Amino acid sequence: MMESNPSKNAPLNAEEATRILYKNWREQFVMPLLIGSLVLSGLALIPAIQSVGNIIIQSIFIAIFVMTGIVTVIRFSYSVRISVFLLGVYALGLSELYRYGILGDGTFFFLGLIIFATVLHSPRVGIISMVFVLLTIALAGWLMLSDKIVPLDTIASTLLQDWISGTVMLILFGSITILGFQRLEKAFLEAQTQIDSNLNTIKEERNTLEKKVDERTQQLRRVNEIGRTITAVLNPDELLTRAVHLIGDEFECYYTAIYLTNASGQWAELKVATGDAGKVLRENRHRLDINGKNSIGTAIRTKQSRIFSDTGENSVRFENPLLPYTRSQIALPLAIGERVIGALEMHSTKENAFPQQDADTYQNMANQVAIALENSRLFTEAQQSINEMSATQQQYLQRAWLSLASDQKLELTIGDGDSAGKQEIEFPLTLRDQIIGQISMSGLDEWTPEQKNLIEAIATQSALALENARLVEESQSIAMRERLANEVTSKIWASTTIDSILQTTVRELGRALEAAEVDIEVSMGGDNE
Repeated sequence: MMESNPSKNAPLNAEEATRILYKNWREQFVMPLLIGSLVLSGLALIPAIQSVGNIIIQSIFIAIFVMTGIVTVIRFSYSVRISVFLLGVYALGLSELYRYGILGDGTFFFLGLIIFATVLHSPRVGIISMVFVLLTIALAGWLMLSDKIVPLDTIASTLLQDWISGTVMLILFGSITILGFQRLEKAFLEAQTQIDSNLNTIKEERNTLEKKVDERTQQLRRVNEIGRTITAVLNPDELLTRAVHLIGDEFECYYTAIYLTNASGQWAELKVATGDAGKVLRENRHRLDINGKNSIGTAIRTKQSRIFSDTGENSVRFENPLLPYTRSQIALPLAIGERVIGALEMHSTKENAFPQQDADTYQNMANQVAIALENSRLFTEAQQSINEMSATQQQYLQRAWLSLASDQKLELTIGDGDSAGKQEIEFPLTLRDQIIGQISMSGLDEWTPEQKNLIEAIATQSALALENARLVEESQSIAMRERLANEVTSKIWASTTIDSILQTTVRELGRALEAAEVDIEVSMGGDNE
């Protein structure tokens, strides 16, 4: 099994990354450089050989061309290829120096050697190349000035001043090249370092932002889950209990409480709370003055959330002996529009558990609790009103049908009435949960489920039909009484004297009510002094 190399898996610093980038650029640049050099030297090789009569220099030119072609065609390493290229440039410079001295093209090739060594290797190699070139020029100058070597070209300069000036110019341009490339490499490294630093900063900010987005998403999920659960509860007491336990579990609060304002609006009364502390406070009927200096009262008065922590600039010392582990606290008003019905209180053992940037999320949760409480209250009131109306209707139906049954016999029987040995069945006539009668049946065979369902359906429809008939009769009776009263009243108003009014009143009442005797008397009560 092969072991992994930690150095390959470890992240690179800016300097190493810059060197690798520069190395890749050099390796990509060397092939075009070799191909271009090979093409140009191929075009100039024959004229150069013809212009040089010395067999040594001709051999140098041919050797340089052949070696350049070999390293170009065959896949050698970068170091071998660039070394061959630099050696060729040095050989050209040396041959030109041998032909023309310091005033020939040798200086140009030597300067090119320094530049290529600096750019394609490093400033350190460039310095080594310049030192080697200077030693070569010094040795060649000493040999030529002392006539130990004669230049091929007779017009080559043999003056010491020319050798000094040429060497100085080479040193000047070579030094400028090396120093400039060092500054450029340093600036490039600094720029790469700054880029890496900026990238790392962006990555950290992105990771922080993603973490915050994940946290906010989780918070919204918890809030939505709490809202979805409590809105399904219609009992106010059960809703309060479910709410505090859900909030405590979802947000890891070791104490959660809900206060509701009383009818006077002066006190915030504790309705439900978690833990042993909540049990003790509920048994003591704990309440807080809304106008006092406490977090619940402040949240209700200002209609804004209040966050407290025992760390930071706005640190608070929590004094409640029942809650000794509190390190963070938040109080949220339970608001329905502009109306505040109470407050939600959450305690945590963690420092800064309720950051200010999350206050809106917690407030939305508190608003959902308030709306759910209001909905449950309205539902309870509506249910109570419906029950009261149902009870009133039942009493009305009971009185109406009892009165109707006492006035007339409401019973009908078909058959011989002998139920001995027969299968009996009874179904109540139910009208709005009030029984107004029943249907009794008997038969020789046992009643099937289909027959029972049919009888039950008919009983239901019969009860409705009976009620409609009673209402019709009651309406007709009321209409008749109103019509009769209008007729009697119109005749009374048609009379213009007291006697005629009295006579009309007595006559019409007796005729309308079929009374045997009607007596009317107008008198003033009281004792005479």
